[in-house]
Amino acid sequence: MPSDAAVRWGALPAGVVAVSTSSILIRLTAAPPIVTAAHRMVWSAAILLALAGLTRRAELVGMSRRSFLLLALAGALLGAHFALWTAALFATSVASAVFLVDTHPILVGFFARWTLAETTKLTTWVGIGLTLVGGAIIAGGDSGAGASIVGDAMAVIAAAMFAGYLVIGRRARQGLSTVTYAGLVYGGAAALLLAATALSGAGLSPRSALDPLAWLGLVAVPTLGGHTVFNWTLRYLPASVVGVAILGEPVVATGLAWLILREQPPVTAIAGGCVVLVGLFIALRGAREPSASQARSTVPSA
Repeated sequence: MPSDAAVRWGALPAGVVAVSTSSILIRLTAAPPIVTAAHRMVWSAAILLALAGLTRRAELVGMSRRSFLLLALAGALLGAHFALWTAALFATSVASAVFLVDTHPILVGFFARWTLAETTKLTTWVGIGLTLVGGAIIAGGDSGAGASIVGDAMAVIAAAMFAGYLVIGRRARQGLSTVTYAGLVYGGAAALLLAATALSGAGLSPRSALDPLAWLGLVAVPTLGGHTVFNWTLRYLPASVVGVAILGEPVVATGLAWLILREQPPVTAIAGGCVVLVGLFIALRGAREPSASQARSTVPSA
């Protein structure tokens, strides 16, 4: 049987593959981006909250006001992230959007240091730097394939929202089960997205026969099988490590876009993908043994 540590570290690459399907599924929809984002969070929250109600009722009822407010803030940030990034995928290329949204580990490293007393190691920063260089190569080679300044800007802001969500989640996650934490956070995101959809007047109905299937895929694979796995790992691993692991998404997503959407990547995308993988290896290897401050930060707060 694999050790607990092996399972925790093995969950990260599995989660990366799962979240990498998100951009492809979103691009297959005909509904407005805000509608797709709302459906994704509403159904994910409904599934997890129902499960939490059946298995973690005492945890839900006994939650402190502080914890609930932190989860609500994390949910709002996650909802804003999904709204912006879903829209960005229709305003720029898959490679550019995915790379730019995955620049969040830089912000995670800074935020975690200030708020969680987590010190990001030098080797991890070197790995982050290499992954960003590789991602820049990917996006640079893709700049002639419909890249948009507006879409790129939305992806960058979405990255900042996701960084805040990861860091707050690292604190709020302690002492809570994965289904309770993820269900409440997704519920907060769903509430924000439903409000935004209502204000936009878009309506929640599908625009094509493929929309419901794509929404179901978004719920099952990148959300429950990807983001929820990352939520689970936040209980055991530093936020900066979880954040940098997600940098593998541009490589996988670019490959899927080539196979499914026929967005053939240039040679620069292949070269950049190799640099990203090297950077990931260095960053995860350097962060595998938490420092003393990181170990202290894993103790559940009162």
